[in-house]
Formats: sequence, C-alpha cells, structure tokens
Amino acid sequence: NLQNPAPQQADMTFPFIRFLCISVPLLLVLLFRSTNPPTSSSLRGADEKPDRNWCMLTRDLVPREDRWLPTIEHFPHTLEWYADCWAYVQREQPGAGKNARGGFLVDEYVYKKLQKKYWNRAFLPAMEWPVQLISETTDIDYSRTMTKSYSGSGWFQSPESCDSFRDRMWEKLEVNVPTTSAQEYRIGILNRNESRAIADVDMLVEKLKSTYPAAHVDVRAIDSEYTLTREEDSLASQAQWFANQDLVIQAHGAAMTNVVFMRPGTSVMELYPRYYYNDMFHELMGQCGVKRGWYYDTPKKGVTDEAARHETEAHWDDRFQNKKRDISFKWTRLDHRIDALLKAVDV
Repeated sequence: NLQNPAPQQADMTFPFIRFLCISVPLLLVLLFRSTNPPTSSSLRGADEKPDRNWCMLTRDLVPREDRWLPTIEHFPHTLEWYADCWAYVQREQPGAGKNARGGFLVDEYVYKKLQKKYWNRAFLPAMEWPVQLISETTDIDYSRTMTKSYSGSGWFQSPESCDSFRDRMWEKLEVNVPTTSAQEYRIGILNRNESRAIADVDMLVEKLKSTYPAAHVDVRAIDSEYTLTREEDSLASQAQWFANQDLVIQAHGAAMTNVVFMRPGTSVMELYPRYYYNDMFHELMGQCGVKRGWYYDTPKKGVTDEAARHETEAHWDDRFQNKKRDISFKWTRLDHRIDALLKAVDV
C-alpha cells in the first residue's frame, strides 16, 4: 500500500536506512585512513618547516633488469637505502647531526614492500622521518630531493654519517649506552631460530666462560624479520642488546644490520657456512667503527677471505641451499680470532 503506508513500518525502516546512509560512508573513510599512508598532491610548502630534504624511491627509477628493488623488503637492502638517504641529508644540512630533517617519497609499489616485514614497520617510525606516497601528479621540489637510481649505495659513506645516525636511533629508541671495564667483557652470541644456526652453542659458551672467567656471556636467539612474535625481538630490545655487547658472535644474515647500534670500538665475529662467504656488511662495519673478524666453516686450514670468496663463487649455482647450512666450528681455529677481537675493544 504505497499511498497509505502503515505507520509502524515507516517508523522502523526509514530511520534505519538513514542510519546506513550516514554511518557506512563514515566507516569507509575511517578504514581508508587507517590502512593507507599519508599522501600529498604537492610537497612544496606542505611541510611545517621548509628545511627538510627528501629521498625518493619508485619502481620507475630503477631499471627493470636491476634485481635490487624487488628485494628491498629484505632489511639489509632497505638499510642500504636508509643509510644512503641519511648521508645525503647530512651533506645538505651541514652540522645537523642526529637532528637532520629528512623524509621519504615512495610510490605504492615501494610502500607495500616496506610494509611486509616487521623491521621496516618499526624502523621508519623510530627514525621519525615522514613517509609520503607519491604519484605522477605529485609536484616535487627536486632541488631538495635525492632520487635513488642505482644499487650498491656504499651505506653511510663516512664514519661521521654513521655516528650521527647511531646517536639519533639511540635517542629515539631510548638505548642506555653502557661502559666497559678492562677484562669484564660483555660477549653476546646471537643465534638464528631458522637456517644457518650455530651448531653446539653450549660448547661455545663453555669455552668462552672458561677462557674469560670475568666475562658476561649472553646467548640470544631471534625469529624471522617478518613478524614480531616476542617482545625481546622488538627493535628497541635488539638495539639495546647490541649496544650492550663488546663482542657479538653471530652467523652472517640480516641481523648483521644491528651493528649500527653497537658502540664504536666494539667487535663482531661473523660466521659463514661453507660455500657461502658474503662480505656485504664489511664496509658498513668499517664506517660504524666496529671491528670485524670472521670464521668460514671449512676443513681447510689457513683459509683467506679471498679463498673463501673463490670457493663460494665456484658453488654459486647452489648458493640458496648452501646459505641454509648450519655452521660448525673448531674452537682451536676460532679462539685466537676471538681473543684478538676482545683485545682490540676500545670504548
């Protein structure tokens, strides 16, 4: 009966439809804001202060045949970009130090990559540099922007740049920086809960405690960089743990990026499985003032880094299997390397 609708029916349906018309669009707006990064059609004058420099990375900036960009979700490669950006902003803002003002301009492809793993989701807020999602119509001030168009950044490019970055991250993550007394070394053993684990960690701890009775030996295992499953694996917790240590013994892997939190003058012993020698972190450690030692799991004696590199290259086709090998060690070949690194600690 369209001409004489029942009053009860009209009272029930009309308010409900009106409620849906108002509430559903509001819910969609709130959902969109919570799942999308901040955007800007124009970055000129958008910042509250005009002295910010930007670092841009989009899919179109990197040649399609370059395999670096698709792996940027892997934190070591992301840190290459962060470090490169930090170095650029330091050059543009002389004397800014840890208070340098920068930001990141990314397209949707890069943004989604950066959101895949916990480490990136935690690192960007800790840096406190804004992230802007850009498109072809975004008006960018290129005089204040570095565009990333190559791979292999050279990390921070100078010790001063790494020092200021470390100071900023220590401050933002509220890291308490310890001091070290002679012979009261802090030795950290970082093991992996996945492939490339250190075999017989208990024996390693026993040898260290018997050789250095006054040392504090702390064993820690970490989970995947994709998700945060334990509070002790949080970015702040890992930063504090690495800052505490005078020597870290660990397998080659993404966790090596934590050297940016270590005090200058401390040391790292990097362990490799056989047929997988990779020196990508050597330059980073040098720039951050962290001394490096290494051990390559092989029955051969007196293997040099060049020989380990050549053996890895000879088995390159099997590298994805070789990198998963657990690492065994002989204490009689490892002890003098550890001793040299501890004696070289200077903090």
